[in-house]
Amino acid sequence: MDATPLLGPEERKVRAAQRFGRIGLLMTIFWLLTVPAYAIWMGGLDLVSGWYLFLLYAVAFGLHLWRIRQHMTALGTSAPWWFVLAAAAVGIAITLLGLATGFPGFIWALVGGVLLGDLVAGLPARWIMVWVGLGTAVTLVGGYVLTAPSLVGAPISPWFPAGFAAFFVATMWTVDVERLWWLKAVTDLDDSRRTAAELATARERLRLADDLHDILGHALEVVAFKSELAARLQEGDPVRARVEMEEVQAVARRSLSEVRALVRDTRPTDLSTELAGARAVLETAGVDLVVRGDPAGVGPAAGNVLGRVLREAMTNLLRHSEPSRCSIEIDVIDGQARLQVVNDGALPGDDTDPGTGLAALGRYLQEHAGRLDARPGPEGTFRLDAELPAGVR
Repeated sequence: MDATPLLGPEERKVRAAQRFGRIGLLMTIFWLLTVPAYAIWMGGLDLVSGWYLFLLYAVAFGLHLWRIRQHMTALGTSAPWWFVLAAAAVGIAITLLGLATGFPGFIWALVGGVLLGDLVAGLPARWIMVWVGLGTAVTLVGGYVLTAPSLVGAPISPWFPAGFAAFFVATMWTVDVERLWWLKAVTDLDDSRRTAAELATARERLRLADDLHDILGHALEVVAFKSELAARLQEGDPVRARVEMEEVQAVARRSLSEVRALVRDTRPTDLSTELAGARAVLETAGVDLVVRGDPAGVGPAAGNVLGRVLREAMTNLLRHSEPSRCSIEIDVIDGQARLQVVNDGALPGDDTDPGTGLAALGRYLQEHAGRLDARPGPEGTFRLDAELPAGVR
């Protein structure tokens, strides 16, 4: 059985683009290999008479392969100074010395054009134009001067091979640079896609952690509170203790259902439902609750967000306060849905630490274009304000 993982459409496209980029590299190398063969076939050169050209060609080929390797490890970087000097010297020498051998010698300018592309790759546009302009001018003028003596009386003007060579120098660099930058663009796109996938995975893990904290933190706090209450009532009021333990079982089952719904990404946090749950918990704790506003006036999407806010507010109230009074205010003003929870009996703590739940809640509201303001108030109170667009999706 093949253990290779199946590739998605984006991965297949990126790999295809990288494959075509490598094919382009191989094609450039192939055409460079044809240069000495053409010079021997058409120009009548041999390894003895043209040893200097073949030596320069070997150096140029080595420089080109080195530059390709550098681009494969650090695409888009400028060539080091020693490479610039070496490539410029070898490119000019092989181009002009090739023209000096006669008319077919213009083919050596292909090597000079490729080296020019290796030299300018990664430079700003203005410097590319300077290098290309100088290389073309030197090739045209120097080629004319070197080919004129060998073409005296010939029907071909010295400007003809010099013009061919200048054309190669002025155009071959674009093929080299375009191919290398194409590979850079594809590689950068692939890196960006992978980074985006990693960020999406991290964001989903953070969301799952926040939701689990929201569910289990609230449920366990209620279970702990009601269990302690039932233990105290066991001797004096066993019937009430039994009722409390039945509610503990109901909370545990509901939390288990919510965890399962979270796995299926279908967990509801309706504001009306959460308000009813908050009322039941606070009444059991003997907390005087005042509710202002109608949760039905908040849209379903905003109500889902504010429902989670209210749940976290109740968790914090049970964990960090010994309240006797609590007020919950719900309203929609100028298109903004708002939830305010204020309770007394806040226990002293580190005001600089907002707590894991409130930090997660702040991120959650920011994702829905909302804001959270939670801070201690005067006379031992704690105030939580949440606001977001009523039409949020």
